[in-house]
Amino acid sequence: MSPVAGRRVRALERSPVERTTRLAAGEALALVAARLRAGADPGRAWSGIEVSDDGPAATVHAAERLARELGAPLAEVLDEVAAGVADDEAAEAERRAALAGPASTARVLVWLPVGGILLGLVLGAGVLGVALDGRIGSVCAVVGVLLLAAGRAWTRLLVRAARRA
Repeated sequence: MSPVAGRRVRALERSPVERTTRLAAGEALALVAARLRAGADPGRAWSGIEVSDDGPAATVHAAERLARELGAPLAEVLDEVAAGVADDEAAEAERRAALAGPASTARVLVWLPVGGILLGLVLGAGVLGVALDGRIGSVCAVVGVLLLAAGRAWTRLLVRAARRA
């Protein structure tokens, strides 16, 4: 069990068992394993625990079946499952943190042209006159909008692919 999960389990064990505690899947499994090692029966070990996400229900059922078939202590099997689930949760958090930078950069880059146009208007440049002149300024404005849309779509595809990976 990780040191962080261990501290959370000890803190939660001091609280009344009847109170419902909302936990991440890895923390819930670690807490149940600790209760089982302390001598609680499986029904009592799960009481008062609510998993905050969908949770690894199928993994837990597989662990219970494995422990029953092999005669292995359920607490030890759940500890191993909890470690795997906690690793998955940590990897997902790292993935979200890694994608936050590119996603926010893409949002800023979308708004930069708008800021440039507003700055040009404030400084008195004839930005709208050039963009709407029907000649090269209009062509540049249309090409700029198309490139902006293409860049935004490309960034969405990259972020989506990174999330799936």
